[in-house]
Amino acid sequence: MRLGRTTLLHFVSQVGVSVAGFAATFAIARLGGADVLGTYAVAVALMFWLSIPPTAIGDAVTKRLSEGGDAGRLLATGLLLELAVAGVLGVGLLVGSPLVERLVGAPVGELVALLVVSNVGLLTAISVLNGEKKVAQAGALKTVERVVRSVLHVGAVLLSYGVAALVASHVVSVLVAAAVGVFLVRGRPSRPSWETARSLVRYARYGWLSRLKSRAFGWTDTIVLAFFAVGATLIGVYEVAWNLASLFVLVANSVQDTLFPEVSELSVDGNYERIHHYLNEGLVFTGVFIIPGLFGAWVLGERVLRIYNPEFTQGAGILLILVGARMLSAYGDQLVNVVNAVDRPDVAFRINAAFVGLNLVLNVTLVYAYGWVGAAVATAVSAGVGLALGYGALSRLIGRPDVPLAELARQVLASAVMAAGVLAAEPSLPRSHYGTVALVFVGVGVYTLVLVVVSARVRGKARALLATAG
Repeated sequence: MRLGRTTLLHFVSQVGVSVAGFAATFAIARLGGADVLGTYAVAVALMFWLSIPPTAIGDAVTKRLSEGGDAGRLLATGLLLELAVAGVLGVGLLVGSPLVERLVGAPVGELVALLVVSNVGLLTAISVLNGEKKVAQAGALKTVERVVRSVLHVGAVLLSYGVAALVASHVVSVLVAAAVGVFLVRGRPSRPSWETARSLVRYARYGWLSRLKSRAFGWTDTIVLAFFAVGATLIGVYEVAWNLASLFVLVANSVQDTLFPEVSELSVDGNYERIHHYLNEGLVFTGVFIIPGLFGAWVLGERVLRIYNPEFTQGAGILLILVGARMLSAYGDQLVNVVNAVDRPDVAFRINAAFVGLNLVLNVTLVYAYGWVGAAVATAVSAGVGLALGYGALSRLIGRPDVPLAELARQVLASAVMAAGVLAAEPSLPRSHYGTVALVFVGVGVYTLVLVVVSARVRGKARALLATAG
């Protein structure tokens, strides 16, 4: 139940992140239009791609701290490595500012450089908190960043500022969250060492591709769409669909972040039976949101997108494909997360290398042939292959995962009943935004009720969490 409470707290913080992000995206889309949102999305995609090296080092710090090593030495060494990477990235971006501005389509080269460098500080704070098993606090840090950013974005759009103001607001929010993170970290740096640096680099040299995989999954399509000049408007619509699809993996992300340090500690003693138990629990609750999300995107996708603006309804089919892609990726990420946690980043490296290569090839090929639909399909196919590879690798390392097929079937059943209920209620509600929101609540209510009735496991966990909360 301790892990359940941690996951719940982390999930609540991520709901705050999503609500704030939804509000900001909605404001930009409604007031600025899809073209402004699309241009800003390219700048953010570039930032995420360039954050791969510092994120990999941060993952190494999380892993080594969770193993119970010398915290002070790990902190000092990790900070020096992150500072070195931040310096290289900052200088490189300033020198290549004209190329950055040409790709983004706006004069924001120096701001992107500042955004990337400041983000290194935030990533470092989050990785240390995760290593100290303060997963809920790390989640809260992300909430602080997103809320500040959203408030600033809404203000910028209301004042009719452009893309540069959006990027500048992002910089400010990252700096604020990083400052808060410094006060949340329990440990304090001591004296760095070459031995510790080599240990971190050994893990990070494999871990960087894990982060490249997540960046490829989230942002390759955006960069490729920009490269093929499909237009800022379509990129903006695509990003809204992606953001909506990402809402349904909040529980999966919380489970993943919570389990990593726990599984890492268990792996030191070779307690694979307990690891299988945790993975089984993780797979059950990964689907709690994402499976009904797929059904919801099918029956309500177009209506929900219309809330942003009528021009966004053209992304209804894209939304359905991307929710499916996020579902496949969520299960695959749980498996690869355990592979990394049992200290086999070399195996995860090979899985992620295959994913990244396939994702890039499919994106370029299918976007060239079919435009933005090709990007969505490439993302979904890559996610499916990644899931299969993760399952095979984990089976070889610690034994075949115990997949909770019965629980997943119950979630599918509850989702199907939900979809039927929404379709039955739709004719009696107006085609307005309020009617759409009402249908969403109808779907949530029906799904929750049916799932609690048919799943004793979910019902038991809910009761226990409510009891401990009370």
